[in-house]
Amino acid sequence: MSKTLHSELDYKHSVIDVKKIDPSPYQHRRHFDEDKLRELAASIQREGLIEPIIVRPKSDRYEMIAGERRLRAVRDFTELETIQAQIVIASNLQARRIAAAENLQREDLSSIETIEAIAEIVDAELIEDTQYASMGKKPANRVKTLLGKLDSVRRSEKLGYEVASEAKLTSNKFIGSVQEIFKDLPKPMKWLSFYLNDLPLLMDFCENVQDISIKHNLNKSQTRALAKLKEASDGEFQRLTAHAQRPPNSEMGYVSSDSSQINVRDLSAREIEDIADKAAKKERQTELSRARVSPSLSPEAKIFMMNRLGIPVDRIAARLKVNRKTALNYVHNSRLFQSIRELLEKGVSVPEVSEHNGCPEPLVWSIALEGKSDQDRFESLNWGLRTWDHWYFNDLDQRFGDNWPGQIPAQLVAHTLYYFTQGGDLVFDPMAGGGVVPDTCLAFNRRCWSFDLVNRPETRPEIEPHQWNPEELLWPVPPKGRRAGKGKDKPDLIFFDPPYFKKQENQYTKDSISSLSRKEYLKFFKELFPLFREYTKAHARIAFMNADWRNFQGVAAVEEDPGQSIFLSDYIDLLKDSGWEITHIVDCPLSTQRFLPNMVSQMQKNRTLGIVRRSLIIGRKK
Repeated sequence: MSKTLHSELDYKHSVIDVKKIDPSPYQHRRHFDEDKLRELAASIQREGLIEPIIVRPKSDRYEMIAGERRLRAVRDFTELETIQAQIVIASNLQARRIAAAENLQREDLSSIETIEAIAEIVDAELIEDTQYASMGKKPANRVKTLLGKLDSVRRSEKLGYEVASEAKLTSNKFIGSVQEIFKDLPKPMKWLSFYLNDLPLLMDFCENVQDISIKHNLNKSQTRALAKLKEASDGEFQRLTAHAQRPPNSEMGYVSSDSSQINVRDLSAREIEDIADKAAKKERQTELSRARVSPSLSPEAKIFMMNRLGIPVDRIAARLKVNRKTALNYVHNSRLFQSIRELLEKGVSVPEVSEHNGCPEPLVWSIALEGKSDQDRFESLNWGLRTWDHWYFNDLDQRFGDNWPGQIPAQLVAHTLYYFTQGGDLVFDPMAGGGVVPDTCLAFNRRCWSFDLVNRPETRPEIEPHQWNPEELLWPVPPKGRRAGKGKDKPDLIFFDPPYFKKQENQYTKDSISSLSRKEYLKFFKELFPLFREYTKAHARIAFMNADWRNFQGVAAVEEDPGQSIFLSDYIDLLKDSGWEITHIVDCPLSTQRFLPNMVSQMQKNRTLGIVRRSLIIGRKK
């Protein structure tokens, strides 16, 4: 097309050295798919180069005008040293116009690149006009300004308003040229449609959205939906698009907050919008969840809650930076307890009591359920009690735990407490995250010591800060003193729900174990499991939650590399080698709702086998 459009130029066919070709200053393409370049290179080697590249001479070298993808394929993925080329003597403006026209005809052009190419063509055709050239610093800005002026005149005339003479002159000067340019495009279109429907994707959407759209060759509807998701939740946007920046992990889907394995290209605009709507709702729920433990939580409420969880006064004082006497005074002060009890006896609901007293809802439940059996607690919380080893809970109970990556249902924790602990037992949570374990322990009259890498003293004072340093694993409590790991201070149960290797890696801090390599990750557990055994009671149990990890994204099941995977059996072997005897393996599957229709279709096509299995491994000390 370029040669036809610029037939006045003299083209000379030649074969030139690929090392003598410099890139075009008018090439705005941001992404070249290596797999497709390899395919093109193979095709060129089989059938030859069907369409020569276009270059112009520059001293003793050449400057690319059109065909950079073909050049890259030959230069980077074949052993060919020369390439067929059309050499043309062209000015900067002529070269730019040829490049713009050629670019628009690419078969693999994404919606964003198409819009950029059209803006480039319009700009290249009008740039010699000084009035137009003064309308902005960049092509897209100049095109937007001009089309905006034309649209303003159009709307004013349609509504019968008087149009300023200067605006009318500008419109009359450019309208014919603009209409002609859009008419002569490979796919003719109306300039007004481009201005209202297409150009906003380039001007109003952030570069991150545009980059993802280009990389995954999204259409305009998908790109708009992706921008909606970015606005609704930056975190969910990052999860959905994470595999564009890093190798994929083993999970897919939205419901579990792990969308990092969905290929955005395989989702319809409606499905992306659905994710955006759910993300917006989730963000609102997060705000409510965060408000559940208010930043203005009083020292009285903090100490009362920590004391009911069985945290020693010395540690309470150190955690809250108060002296021990002050902490003891609050512990012995029953004012808050009496206030909660009186309101509950009057029939006030738990959420209302929580709000009235400025304390967490699980703390109120701990008082409301006092004296009840574990079975009665299940009934009061409206939870069914499963009597088999398949614990599937589709929904999270928002009363327990904050919104957190990989958050597990409180019902799952409650079942573990029911079958493997007694009232008053001490539960140890080494990676507490959103706090669902201590919250559930409050409701079920279990003591709980919980720790996490993230320190939240105002919102989660009961979760003490501790980093399990792979280089030097240390038991976190007490930091100093004679009572370390003795008698009643040893846990009856360790509930351990760590990051599942690379699953949701981008949602954890850089110091998380999810950043470790496969070898380092397994080595971490190999050294940690014996430490758990050393610092627990003689009859103690461990409840370890994890899932198989396979790098299965876009790979047929028969082509997966098991050497890169981590299986449940690997964790079981590590536990056994550390002195833990496996007594139960409970199936706690992930929701199949994570697999959206388009993704399922693509997986079926690729013969890809996904993962929904997640297991709770129960072990006891030998």
